[in-house]
Amino acid sequence: MENAPQEMAAGWRAVVCSAGYAGADALIEALTVAGYTTAKMSTSSEAAAHLAPHEDAVVVLHGQHDDWLRPVADLSVSHPLARPVLLADVEGPEELLATVVAGVSGICRPDAEIEAIVRTVDAVRVSGAAIPRGFVAPLVEAVRHGRGHRINADCGAIDLTDREWEILLLLMQRRSTREMADTLFVSPGTIRGHVSTVLKKLGAVDREDAVAMIEHEERLC
Repeated sequence: MENAPQEMAAGWRAVVCSAGYAGADALIEALTVAGYTTAKMSTSSEAAAHLAPHEDAVVVLHGQHDDWLRPVADLSVSHPLARPVLLADVEGPEELLATVVAGVSGICRPDAEIEAIVRTVDAVRVSGAAIPRGFVAPLVEAVRHGRGHRINADCGAIDLTDREWEILLLLMQRRSTREMADTLFVSPGTIRGHVSTVLKKLGAVDREDAVAMIEHEERLC
C-alpha cells in the first residue's frame, strides 16, 4: 500500500514554478518522493515551453508572483491537459470563481505545509480539481444564482451584470470574439456588444487595457 501513490503518479510530471516561492526545492523533493517526474521552472511561461502540448502535468505556482494570471490562461489554452495549482490566499467565492475560470485547477494556501500542497497536487491529478472545502457551497451558490459583481475602476466602483462578468472573465483568458461566442452560445455580434459595454464601464480603451486593470491593479471585488 505504501507504494500506491508512486504508482498512481507514474507518468505525471509536476512542474514547480520558483518565482516568489521560497519552498520550491522542498516541494520538488516531496513530489519526487510521491512518484512524480519533477522539474523546476521560474514561471508558468517557462513551464509551458518545457511541457509537451498534451502531456499530463500539474504546474504549481505562487500567487505572489505579479504576472501569474495571463501565463496560466495561456497555459490552459496551449496545454489542455496541464493542471495549474495556485498557492495563494483567496478571499471569497467570487475571487475563487475568477481564478478557476482563468484556468487554475487547484488552490492551496501559500503558507501550507509541504504535505498539504502535495495532497492538493494529488487531488488535482486524480479528480481534476482541488477546491478549499469552505468555498464549495458559496461557489456553487455564486455559479447558480449570481448576484452581480463590482469592479473598482478609475472612475470609481461600477457594477457588472452576470453576463458582463462572464465576458470580463473570458477577456482575462484572452479569448477571441468567436471563442467567447462558442463558450456562451451566443452570436459574435452579441459578444461585441457586451465587450463594448464592459470596456465603457471600466473606462478601458481596449481589451488589453481592461485585462491590465484586473491583472495589475487587483480590481476584482
